[in-house]
Order: sequence, then structure tokens, then C-alpha cells
Amino acid sequence: MIPPLVLGLAIGFFSGYFLLGWGALVVLGVIVAAVSLVLRGRSRDGATGAIAGVLLGYAGVILVALFRGAL
Repeated sequence: MIPPLVLGLAIGFFSGYFLLGWGALVVLGVIVAAVSLVLRGRSRDGATGAIAGVLLGYAGVILVALFRGAL
């Protein structure tokens, strides 16, 4: 669960930092990919880690930007 979580954090951070609003599409894409892997019978823990990481990374960058007045 840790490698997908760390990878999700990196993807969420970079999509929020560089793509800003379009990064929400990246987050949605990762969520759809993780759900589709679970429905195919893959690891539920890995998918949960990826989803949590992407959401935490993206939300963290967006919240920092909001509090600093960049958005």
C-alpha cells in the first residue's frame, strides 16, 4: 500500500502544482483507473493508497495556494 500511496502523493502534488484546475482531471483519471483495477480483481489496498495519495497531494497544494492568496 505504501508505494501506490507515495506515487499518488507525487502525482497529486505535481498535477495540482503545475496543472492547477486541469489537475482535477488527472485526479479523476487516477480514481477511475483505481476503481477499474479493483473491479477487475486487483489489490484493493493499492487502489485505496493511490486514491488517498492523489487526493491528499492535490488538496494539499490547492489549500496552500488558497491560503497564500495565489488562487
